[in-house]
Amino acid sequence: EFIEPCAAMLRRSLAPIASCCFGAWALPRHDTKQKVPGVNASFTLCDVSSKPFARIINRDASASGSNRALTFSELTSFETYIFDCDGVIWGITEEDTATSVATVNYLLQLGKRVMFVTNNSNKTRAQFVSTLESKGVDFGRRSLQEKVSMMISASYTTAVYLRERGLKRPFIITSDTGVLEECRLAGITQYYATVTDDGKTAPEFQSLSMLRAPDVICDHPVVDSVVVGWDMELTANKVATAINYIKWHEELHGGKPGFQALPLIACSGDAGGVLGRRIFGGSEMKIRAIGNGAMADIIGRSFDPPVDWIDMGKPSDALLSLLRDPRAYNVDLSKTLMVGDTLQTDIVFGNRGGMETLLVLTGVTTQAELEAEILSGNAVRRPTFVLNKLGMFVETGDIPRT
Repeated sequence: EFIEPCAAMLRRSLAPIASCCFGAWALPRHDTKQKVPGVNASFTLCDVSSKPFARIINRDASASGSNRALTFSELTSFETYIFDCDGVIWGITEEDTATSVATVNYLLQLGKRVMFVTNNSNKTRAQFVSTLESKGVDFGRRSLQEKVSMMISASYTTAVYLRERGLKRPFIITSDTGVLEECRLAGITQYYATVTDDGKTAPEFQSLSMLRAPDVICDHPVVDSVVVGWDMELTANKVATAINYIKWHEELHGGKPGFQALPLIACSGDAGGVLGRRIFGGSEMKIRAIGNGAMADIIGRSFDPPVDWIDMGKPSDALLSLLRDPRAYNVDLSKTLMVGDTLQTDIVFGNRGGMETLLVLTGVTTQAELEAEILSGNAVRRPTFVLNKLGMFVETGDIPRT
């Protein structure tokens, strides 16, 4: 009666210390009862790298056999691996990219199924494959079609969604041509976009003012949906055009038999992102981006009540269904490891799909943000495993450099 309360108090005290000090650790993902890590838990130090490694073991989870320890053999035990790209493979230091690529290549050499899923809508799948190859990913003797089948981009999932729902005339907000090219490949050619097919800003969107929107709509009156891509040059003109397309359609046709509102579709739901790094105040700072989902929110929250938007990227149901579909990718998600750098998209996506999840700290999510999330007790945002970087096992010598 005396020892157990004391032990619990000690564990509560050690929990935050361990999470701050150790660079790589595993967490029981399905522990929904435990609000504060460290209560009814124990820590085991494991010599798996040159840096300390902490394994958090929940007694209930351990008893049920659901606990996972992040060892090298565990890393290589999955059937399928889904990798995010930004913040995991590229958009990080050259050395971290090199070790990440070496890890991916090692898994490919083992005969594992490897896929890449990005919420970036600015390129086509084929263009992303070329980027992966330029970073050193070795696809072996696979044909271009086979390589493309390993890549899923937000531009592709958006085009598939439009095609399956018979939406042929979308208004597309974008600063690049990726989503336009994927739409054409899907047979959608009557889109109206803020850029031309060669990637230049459309003349009517060179003006930044929202006052230009009525003229834009009058010149291009027929659209059946609004698509928001990750626009690096988002303006008041583009946002106002989208708002008025939706509102004017409702005011003209609302209440009529068979009326359907114009769907607002976001290529992805990211709140933010990382564009690079910059020295400021003597420290290296991440350059934060406006996320695709935040851009869609600007439009949706311009209505009262706000208009909901449909997410085409991680962690959407649309993308999970596409992965599971035997006619599409036919992935057994229960045997899959999702690797990403963002709690909001990558980790939630993996957890909602029944995958194991690995968060790497080379991208959007920081150690402090992760610790705050763990304390919140929100299990769906809790990764199974955490590593400082994907290439850790290259640095320890378990995986050879390529």
